Amino acid sequence: MSQNAYLAPSPNLNAFGMKQIKRRLAAIMFTDIVGYTAMMQQDEVIATRMRNRHREIFARFTEKYEGEILQYYGDGTLSIYPSSSAAVQCALEIQRELKKEPPVSIRVGIHTGEISYGEEDVYGDGVNIASRIESRCVPGGVFISEKVYDDIKNNANFKLRPLGSHALKNVVQPIKIFALANEGLNLPEQMGVAKREEPAALPTPARAVVSGRKKKHVAGLLAIFFGMFGTHRFYLGQRKMGLAYLIATMAVLFVIPGLSRFIPVMAITAFIDGILLWTMPRGEFDAKFNTQMQAGQQQMVPSSQAEVQEAEHKSLLKTQFEKYKEQALAEYRDLDYESAIGWFKKAAELKNHDPEIHYMLACCYSLMENTDYAILHLDAAVAFGLKDQIRIISSGDLAFLRTQPIFEVFSKNGYRLPKEMPPPSSDLLQTKSHRDEDLLAQLNKLQALKTKGVITEEEYQRLKPGQDGTS
Repeated sequence: MSQNAYLAPSPNLNAFGMKQIKRRLAAIMFTDIVGYTAMMQQDEVIATRMRNRHREIFARFTEKYEGEILQYYGDGTLSIYPSSSAAVQCALEIQRELKKEPPVSIRVGIHTGEISYGEEDVYGDGVNIASRIESRCVPGGVFISEKVYDDIKNNANFKLRPLGSHALKNVVQPIKIFALANEGLNLPEQMGVAKREEPAALPTPARAVVSGRKKKHVAGLLAIFFGMFGTHRFYLGQRKMGLAYLIATMAVLFVIPGLSRFIPVMAITAFIDGILLWTMPRGEFDAKFNTQMQAGQQQMVPSSQAEVQEAEHKSLLKTQFEKYKEQALAEYRDLDYESAIGWFKKAAELKNHDPEIHYMLACCYSLMENTDYAILHLDAAVAFGLKDQIRIISSGDLAFLRTQPIFEVFSKNGYRLPKEMPPPSSDLLQTKSHRDEDLLAQLNKLQALKTKGVITEEEYQRLKPGQDGTS
């Protein structure tokens, strides 16, 4: 081997032996599973099952739209795409696919910016902004930044809704956010996200910064009327100077009466001090007396605004969850099980580890004689804390499910699906459903032809689906 072979740099290193860092402008997408940590704490099997389904679908559509997966981190993903439209279309299809049974509720945030990444590190302002937009996104929705909006606003395939400016953690300037409003996605008003152009009111710590700002007119008046006592210096934060004023005045008035002739001089000095403060340009005054306050305000205000909006966001989502649950129960009591399922699934997108939601979904699917989905949600209900087994074995709504072979396996396994038995995939179930519908349609057509005398009974039996070896 030649000497040069030993000196050849690694493909992952540059000429100086440092790790190579790639930089590019790209559409950046963050996703994460809603409530994953809580689900993992309650049942690792179901949480892992959801994460695997999320990653499988995410990888499939990312490849379809020529994206690149940079990181998997726990329940989340970070990926980049060659264009904003590719990223948004990818997000749209991922959300639609994950809303099918077995559903996985995720948030998606997209921003366009420069990104730097290597084998281990990914960083850049664009990454931070995309991440913060994703954290503000509603479950089951797709939020994008103004930069992405500018790129796709003329694309007829996308419906967009402005949400106003939002203060985001570790982002100095408020960011305008838009929601993708295509069919099948959750919209902000459905999820109770505040829509406003102005940032939210500041919490107490930030208000203290604003109210603590020194005003030159106040300082000037204090100097003119009470300047001998150093009041204006105390107000300006110059405590040592204010204390010197106060001690000198008290000494002249009470300790050394012979110096009382200097009182007018001190009063005039304070008056002049007040006039100078009153007439001082605001910029000069702020530079002298508000520098620390301004620095503190710049650091605190964006963070505080973000905290307020995030707290408000969580509170409104909690309220929305209760509304969805109430609406679902109303439909359930009216025997409209299909509509009830829709509302229960909306509630589950916000709080997927709620055992009562999954129990009610199991009841609705059992009443509709859908064994696969019923057992899937009953398994989730038990996993997330449903301990009342009497409801499972005595509820009339679950009577159909209890007659199915899978329920015997379920009950013998401690009212859980065996770990080695994966849940049915949405694709298989959907294919089966469409196939059954096609067979029924063919059968109805043949029955109509036989009734009209177009075909004989013998022809009907021969042409009937399933008679040629297929089913």
